[in-house]
Formats: sequence, structure tokens, C-alpha cells
Amino acid sequence: MVGRRESSEPNHAVGPSIDPVEIDDKKGAETHEPTVASTALGSTKRGAKKPQQRSARKPAPPQNPWITLPSPVKLSIKPREMVKGDLINTFMEETFSQLPPALTGSRYLSTYWLPRVENLDVGKPGFLVKMEASKKWILPSPVMDWAQVPYMFIPIHGYFHWSLMVVRIFTITPSHRQVRVYHLDSHPGIHLTNKVGTPVLTWLEHTIQGLGEPIKLAKSDVVKQVNTYDSGVHVMAHTRSLIQLDEKLGWKLAMNNIKDLVKVADVKQLRNEILAKVSGA
Repeated sequence: MVGRRESSEPNHAVGPSIDPVEIDDKKGAETHEPTVASTALGSTKRGAKKPQQRSARKPAPPQNPWITLPSPVKLSIKPREMVKGDLINTFMEETFSQLPPALTGSRYLSTYWLPRVENLDVGKPGFLVKMEASKKWILPSPVMDWAQVPYMFIPIHGYFHWSLMVVRIFTITPSHRQVRVYHLDSHPGIHLTNKVGTPVLTWLEHTIQGLGEPIKLAKSDVVKQVNTYDSGVHVMAHTRSLIQLDEKLGWKLAMNNIKDLVKVADVKQLRNEILAKVSGA
């Protein structure tokens, strides 16, 4: 597949946008308001303006995350282009802000996560330090309790191609968890599940506490792309459709019953939808 590997640093901050703090130039300035005593004695000047109470500022509305994307990222959603990671990250940010009840607490990993863990060697010095640093790419917030995380979505960029891994976490007891990883790959010919899955499994094994048994990795049958550039849009389309399954997501994955979940027409429609968003941003 034709494309470029993601750069090692994000082009924009991933996560909710933060409005700049407005600085009040008058704050802390010395005031000369009359005291009660001086007012009673008539020491205030005639015509002097009475001090006005400052009204509380209304919080600024949340910024549209599509606005912060650089032009090259926005252009990657145009027809016949392979989408860039920051565009997928923005889509994930928007999608995970509106999760259905059964997926409450679910997380996704930024596209900048994989380059930092794919070459980690368990036996080398600094492994645990790098593992800990990589957790900052768990979004939209750090995991405090794995019992509250039913699913994790992982966009994978490997071999010039995008695919999606969905991690299902079963918490039986705090010290016994089962983890299943499902790989959704729209590539029509090459089977990359084991190749791209190795760093994912290593990271999960050293991140999720209380694993009661080895993590199982399975390939899920999905619709195949009909060109060389739509793999990233397939990732976003499957993410949206899987999340919309709500409480049916678990057994659909377990039964490998998602092949018809996304159609080629859905992929084209989503590309046009996102193109309209970035064009208007």
C-alpha cells in the first residue's frame, strides 16, 4: 500500500482543546476606592465614578478540534489520498466524546503510541520507563481502574497501511482479567495480524493488571478496500459502526459477525463527511 509512516511527534496537541487564559491587566493594580470613613467625611471628589463590580466572564465554547489541524493533514482526507494520523486522532477524539452506555469508560490509543512501543525489548534497560511513558497516549484520559475499561480501540499504522485493533477486557475479579484482541484489516491480500499484533500484545501484557491467562489475538473478517488509499477511512468507519453497536459489540466480535457492518459506500460517505468538516473549519 502506498503511504508514509507517521512522524514521531504530533502536529497538534491531541486531546480536548484548551482556550488561552485571558490576562486581566488591571488585576493586582493598586486601587483608590474611598473607605467608609472617608466617604462619611465627604472626602470623595464630586463626579467621581463609583467602582463597578466586574461581571463574571462566560466560559468560552469548546473549540472545534478540526480547526487545529494543519493544512497537510486536512488535505489528506481528499479523494485518492491516504489519511494522516492526526486526522484519525481528531476523529477518535470526537467519536469518544459521545460513547453509548455499554462502552462508557472505553479508551483509544493515539496513532503516536505504536512507534514508541513497536521496538521495545522486554530484556533491555529502560523498558519499564518507556512503557510508563507510552501510557500518556491512552485517551481521552489515563486509566485509573482497568475494571472500568470495557474496550480499547487501537489504530495501527504498519507496512504503509492502516488497520484497527479492538481490545475487549473482561474483569472477572480484580486479580483475574481476560483480554481478547480483534484485528480488523481491510487489506484484500496480505495478512498482517501476527506481525502488527506482537508489540500490541507485549504492551497490553505489561500494562493491564491482573491478567489471569494469556491474551488471545484473533482476526475479524471485514469488508475489503477496493483501492490503495482508503485503509485509514476504513479504520474510522469501523470505529464508528462498532461503537454504535453498543451492548451488541461484544458478541458481534466474539462471533466474528461484523463482515457486513461497513460497506464500501459507507467508507466513501465518511470521507465526504470529514472533508466537509475540515473544509468548513
